[in-house]
Amino acid sequence: MKKQITSIVLLFVGALAGCNSTEATLSVPNSSGTAAAAASTGQAAGLTTNQPSTTQPGMASQTAGTLRLDKLQIAPIVGAPVSVVTPLSRRLAADAKASGVMLAGASETGQAYVMKGYFSALPEGAQTTIVYVWDILDPSGNRLHRIQGQEKVAGSALQEPWSVVPASAMEAIAARTMQEYAAWLAANRA
Repeated sequence: MKKQITSIVLLFVGALAGCNSTEATLSVPNSSGTAAAAASTGQAAGLTTNQPSTTQPGMASQTAGTLRLDKLQIAPIVGAPVSVVTPLSRRLAADAKASGVMLAGASETGQAYVMKGYFSALPEGAQTTIVYVWDILDPSGNRLHRIQGQEKVAGSALQEPWSVVPASAMEAIAARTMQEYAAWLAANRA
């Protein structure tokens, strides 16, 4: 039975990766220290640039002076409502700062990577499983890395599974995400 649930979850995550029906905007501090929305529309901002793309992790473009390998833009989060994205975004911003990762706002340029998150909450008996996938993209939109996992929380609501998800669960996801991102970034720096 557990293998069937895992298979269904993986199938769902694969389908969710192509979905963009529900997106929450992540508010992050930009390089000037003021809060900026990561995206103001339903589409990811900053995925195009006039700079040559970085196709290999850790490799700078030919105009290395304008591309910062420690600068990350977080695109709109797909699938989770704003109410649960808020604690996630706060923790991501705090952990990014502690890890030395600079977060870029939607209108900023020069970021090396864009991180796009896909979330789903699935009721399973007396629990709810939050499934998450983060794609790490270069500025041209090429996927370089994927971070994924799940978090189980007590409680279940068939009609609105996000209603039982506490802020602490989203904060735990943010902490794991930034740890994995920082480790990947350190391993792939030129």
